[in-house]
This record gives sequence, structure tokens and C-alpha cells, in this order.
Amino acid sequence: MPAIDRDFARIREGQVHLRRCLPREGAGGAPLVLLHSSPVASGSLVPLMRALAGERLLVAPDTLGNGDSAPPDPGDPGLDYFADATLRLLDVLDLDRADLYGVRTGALISAEVAIARPGRIRRLILDEVNLPAEGEMERALETHSPEVEPDDMGRHLLWAWHVMRDHSLFHPWFARDRDHRLNLDLPPADDLHESTLEVLKGLRTFHHSYRAAFRYPRRRRLPLIRVPTLVLEDPAHLASRAARDVAALVPGAELGRLPGDLEATAARAAVIENFLSD
Repeated sequence: MPAIDRDFARIREGQVHLRRCLPREGAGGAPLVLLHSSPVASGSLVPLMRALAGERLLVAPDTLGNGDSAPPDPGDPGLDYFADATLRLLDVLDLDRADLYGVRTGALISAEVAIARPGRIRRLILDEVNLPAEGEMERALETHSPEVEPDDMGRHLLWAWHVMRDHSLFHPWFARDRDHRLNLDLPPADDLHESTLEVLKGLRTFHHSYRAAFRYPRRRRLPLIRVPTLVLEDPAHLASRAARDVAALVPGAELGRLPGDLEATAARAAVIENFLSD
């Protein structure tokens, strides 16, 4: 099994926690930076990193305010702020040019990085980007990313566990009805435990990146991408139902449909590797 090391790098806001997987000797693939979804952190990307390991350096940071990374600057930062923080992290890591993968919130940050500094990004992969209907974002801002504080009855512990459980059952997680039920099995308890711990680490600050993603004007910003882009489509997941529309918004984007006859992580890794190596 490939070794995935944990490390920290310091930017203006403080320490950024990251996971790193070195390439095999003689491999020549461009570095790949992976940005996670909210409200978890880079631990959620470990299975994909293991499936991709070997051909290139893999780096997966915790977004500011998530996992073990420092919180973002005070205020109500937009997604451009998180993109800038990512670029400053790449500077510290001496990654002048890299490929970039992002899922959900991480995909939107990745898109904004590519828009802001296209010369730094060789190829871009967007995973599980949706295009909410009018009014849906306002509802999400009210219910999807509340500010949570610990209390002496431990209700925040139950809240975090049930949010991660419902993330696996519904999309979005707070829409607990048949129309939003995912065609997926509940993850093992160990996986839910790990993701719950990631949420709890960023309990007071995870909502910042979440809210920035909800406010992000996707239909206006995605057409500004000018780097080769792959949009992943997973027919088993409601979060991918807008993949074709997202690909249509990004100039020249390819649509990468995940096959149904492979284990999901292996399928994702195979499609990503094919795009990066093409």
C-alpha cells in the first residue's frame, strides 16, 4: 500500500495540514493537488490518493477552517479568498505548475484557482459540481452550513455524526426525502467515525468555505476557465446530475462518465489518470 505522509506548511493565516504521496522512482507525471469537499477534510481523499499513487506527486491539503488547518481570516471570505490561499500554499510547496482535482466545494475552489492563474494549472478536474436552482442557495445558506458550538450535553457530537451519515444518504444532506435519496449504501461505521472526527476538528470554522461555495456564481464564473478541463459524471450519484450542463459551461471541457462495472474509487482514478496522461 502506498505511503501517505502527513505534513504542515505555513502561510499567512497559520499552518495548513496536508497529506502527501510521493511518486514511484522514475515516474514523470505532473504533480496533482486534490481539494476536498465540505465539511470534511483531506482524509476523505485518502482512498482516491491510494488508487492514483505511483505516477505523480499527490498533495491534498485541508482547506482553511477545515480539518487540522488554521482558520481563515476573520470576516465572511468569498471563494476567491480560498483560491488565493491555495495558490499561496502552492508557492510554499514550490509547485509552480500542477494539475488540480476538486470535489464539490474543492471543485469550485479549483475552478477559481484556474481562472485566477491559468498558467499555474496544467489540467483541471471537476467532480460533483451542481448547478442549484434559483432560491436553492438561500435555503442552503440557512440550513446547510450552520455555525455550531460545543455544548455541555455533547449535542454537537451527535450533530456531526448525523450530518455525515445523512451526507451518505441524501443530496443535499438536509433534504431527507425520497426525491433526494442517494442510490448508495451507508458507509462502514469506521468511515463515518473518521469523517465525523474531521468535521469536529473544524467545528467552529467549517462553515466559512461552505458558505463561500454557496454564494459562488457558478454559471457566471465557470465559462471563464481557460485550461483543459475534465468534468466527472457519476450516474450513481445525484451530485453529478448537472455534470453535462457544467461541462457545457466550461469551454472545451471533456465529460468523463464513470462506468458502472468498477468499484467507484478505482473507476474515478482510472478516468482521472487517463485524462492526465493523455
